[in-house]
Amino acid sequence: MKPTVNVLYLPGTNCQEETVAAFAAVGATPRLRFAADLLAGAERLDDADILCIPGGFSFGDHLGAGAVAGALLRSHLADQFETCRTRPLIGICNGFQIAVRGGCFGKVGLKVNSSGTFRNEENQRHVVDEENDSPWLTGLGGQTLVFPCAHGEGRFHPDSTGAEYRVALRYEKESNPDGSFDNIAGITSLDGLSFGLMDHPERAVDREVRLAFFENGVRAVR
Repeated sequence: MKPTVNVLYLPGTNCQEETVAAFAAVGATPRLRFAADLLAGAERLDDADILCIPGGFSFGDHLGAGAVAGALLRSHLADQFETCRTRPLIGICNGFQIAVRGGCFGKVGLKVNSSGTFRNEENQRHVVDEENDSPWLTGLGGQTLVFPCAHGEGRFHPDSTGAEYRVALRYEKESNPDGSFDNIAGITSLDGLSFGLMDHPERAVDREVRLAFFENGVRAVR
C-alpha cells in the first residue's frame, strides 16, 4: 500500500499542484485536505502518514504570514495537528510560516526580509547540514541543493530562550536572500520529524533535487 500524504489547502494556497506532483512522483498517494472540510468535520488532517503544508499566501497573509492558519491549527484543529507532529511533517515557504506559528519549533520567528521586499531567486543555493539526522535529510548532508527562493517574510530569527529546533539548511554566506540569522534557510524540530524551509524544492529544475526531500519523507514511513 502506498504511503499517504495530506496536503493542507487553505484560502490563498497556490503551490499545491507542484507539491502533490512531487509526492506522487516518489510513490505516495497525496490527498488535498481543504480547510473548510476539516473545520466541518468532513475530513481529517491526521489520517495520513505525512502532513505537508505547501506554499502560498494563506488567508492573504493578513495579520502576518501564516498567522491566521497557525491560529487555526492551534485552536480548532489542535488535537489533529498534535497527532500530525508525531509523524513526518513538512512546511514549505508559507507552510513553514504556518508551522512556526503553529508551534512546531518553539519560539522562533520569520520576519520581513532585511531588504524590505519580496525576493525571487531562481537558482538559490542551500547547503544541507551534515549533523542533522532528520529522516527528511537522509543521505543529503553536506550537499548543496539549488532550488528557487520566493518570499517576502523569510528572515529567520530565533528566541535564544525558547527555540526548539536544529539547523537543516543554510544559505551560502554571500547569497543570503532574506538576512536570516546564521544564514539559516531551513530547520527541523528536535526529533527531526517536522521540517520547515522557506524556499521551493518542488519547483527545482533538476529532478533529483526536486524530489530529494519528498522521497526521504516517503521512505521514512514505508
